[in-house]
Amino acid sequence: MNTAPSANVAKRFSVVPYAATTLVGAFLVFQVQPVISKCVLPWFGGTPAVWTTCMLFFQVLLLAGYVYAHCLKTYLRPRRQGLVHLSLLTFALWTLDITPDENWKPSGDEQPILHLLLMLSMHVGLPYFLLSSTGPLIQAWLSLRTSSDSIYRLYALSNIGSLAALLSYPFLVEPYISVAGQSALWASLFTLFVLVQTTLIYRLVTSRNSTPQSAQTPSQSGPAKIQRWKKILWVGLPAVASTLLLVTTAQLCSEVAVVPFLWILPLSLYLISFIISFDSPRYYQPKWTAAIAVASLAALQITWLIPDSARMLATAACSSIFLFSMCLLCHGEVARLRPPVTALTQFYVCLSIGGAIGGVIVAIFCPLMLSTYSEIPVTQATGGAIALLLLVAHRSWSWSDQGRMERSWKSLGITRMLAFTLPMLSIGAAYQLDRPGIVSWDRNFFGVVRVEDEDGVRTLAHGSTSHGKQRHAPFQLEPTEYYARQSGVGKAIIAAGTQRPLKIGVVGLGCGVLAAYGREGDHFDFIEINPAVINIAKQKFSFIRDSHATVSLHLGDGRLVLERMEQHQYDILAIDAFSSDAIPAHLLTLEAIDLYKKMLAPGGMLAIHVSNNHLDLAPLVHRLANDNGLESRLVTSRARPKEHVKAALWMLASEPKNPLWEAPELWEAMPPTQAELDSAPRWTDQSHNLFSVMRGW
Repeated sequence: MNTAPSANVAKRFSVVPYAATTLVGAFLVFQVQPVISKCVLPWFGGTPAVWTTCMLFFQVLLLAGYVYAHCLKTYLRPRRQGLVHLSLLTFALWTLDITPDENWKPSGDEQPILHLLLMLSMHVGLPYFLLSSTGPLIQAWLSLRTSSDSIYRLYALSNIGSLAALLSYPFLVEPYISVAGQSALWASLFTLFVLVQTTLIYRLVTSRNSTPQSAQTPSQSGPAKIQRWKKILWVGLPAVASTLLLVTTAQLCSEVAVVPFLWILPLSLYLISFIISFDSPRYYQPKWTAAIAVASLAALQITWLIPDSARMLATAACSSIFLFSMCLLCHGEVARLRPPVTALTQFYVCLSIGGAIGGVIVAIFCPLMLSTYSEIPVTQATGGAIALLLLVAHRSWSWSDQGRMERSWKSLGITRMLAFTLPMLSIGAAYQLDRPGIVSWDRNFFGVVRVEDEDGVRTLAHGSTSHGKQRHAPFQLEPTEYYARQSGVGKAIIAAGTQRPLKIGVVGLGCGVLAAYGREGDHFDFIEINPAVINIAKQKFSFIRDSHATVSLHLGDGRLVLERMEQHQYDILAIDAFSSDAIPAHLLTLEAIDLYKKMLAPGGMLAIHVSNNHLDLAPLVHRLANDNGLESRLVTSRARPKEHVKAALWMLASEPKNPLWEAPELWEAMPPTQAELDSAPRWTDQSHNLFSVMRGW
């Protein structure tokens, strides 16, 4: 009787628990990232730096998990490995609570990066640490049963699980499950994961033969001797890919838009490159990949020639293609340099060190040391140099064997690589984002803001969005941009000011244009989360300094500061908290509108700025105002370029039958239709989804 087929089936079936644990663990690793990010995003003004900082935290913890797996495999026998890991899993399950409580809300004077990292450590540190060790640890345990190189395919499987978690969140989880429900669901899945891994640990502890025929325990046969140049590449190439991932995300958010899809797209491409590289070497074609990288980078440099209407799409496409081809190039070369399974955990530690280096560079070093996004051209130049180098090094356009690939790297040498790359770095460093007319750059956790002078006008800009302009004398106190006298907020202030001195609250300072409306006896409270913006408004612009009203400045997230100022009563409360093209979602929820309503004085009016290139926010605000018992109307104003006035959309809301609605300035304000109210989304603190208000969806 031929028992070979049945033996093969049994062998394949025995791998299923290992594959399932790897898949579920990777899914949970990447599912917790958007869940916890959404919990804390409102507390830090909705800035993209929250995502970058979270990525840094998760990359560093991934490294810690890989080091932990390597130490278990190197210094402990299999049974003790299982017992130690089971003890930590049990403790993590006992202390599981991934949702930060109200005590973690920032007051505004903290160092945001350190505060966010500490909060993440306390709530998801241990579970994420153990989940991140799953991939290498499970592969190490499987290597006790087989020494086949196919074990590395589990790494491709883990990235499939990560990609599934990443893509399922905005389309299947976020639209239908509240934030509290997401946390509870993740905790339930983590409990299931612990139970599944416990079965593997039981098999490991009770197995009599847990050593493969070709490899004994670490005490019996030391790890394979690895050449130093390979270790350098194991760290260096993933570091380049990780840095490119983060700077490309920053570029897309600053030059295109700050929308969740542009955070998910780069990370998805990054994960797909791992899947292709580690599933089978035949899928990776180095010379073709390098050629595509060089071509896409060249195309990216000439996107400025494309008309404005198509430039954003072209920039996003070229940046994404370059990122994907470079990640595939870096990860493909690393995958083809992988060691025997005896050095498997050491290999993964080096990969994770590279990923953490990229996170530290972009999230910590660059904001502290650079005043602009200079790392974007520098990193792109470095990637282009590596791609060009590999394009020349690989002689054949077809797939080559491992030996030829290693000879290519040896012939290049680290010294030659540096000699070729450094000139490209200098070219990238020389390409600054500065241009004539720039007065100052300021960069911090909340991004890069710049002040520039052109044609007798001074502008404050964040990314591609202007946050206000000031004309030179004699028009220095004339409101400009979205805040002109014919805008919704301008008309509301003028209408209200005919009755009495005004108390006005403003969330979002910009350069302080609204202070130009101030009269003797008026009082303005400006709330701004970015300390750099406050300094710029006071030092580089004169709206606040020259205003006839009393002006107070408050540092912190708009909603958190308003919660602490709930005793204040405003005649006009203006919400204008932009970060490039995105309004922080937590400022437009049912609970937020209820807070604003409580802070309106009798006869007071709420003004919300909803001008946006990518989001249609008017129906949402109509629905939220209606649900809070407020009457809302839309005010549209036209652009007047000669006076530096932009077209603007403002939503005005107040208690029904407010006399202000009868003011001539507000006669043209448009109320919502019933159809508009019925079809509008309804955001709450527990459930809000930007896709529901994106134009074209």
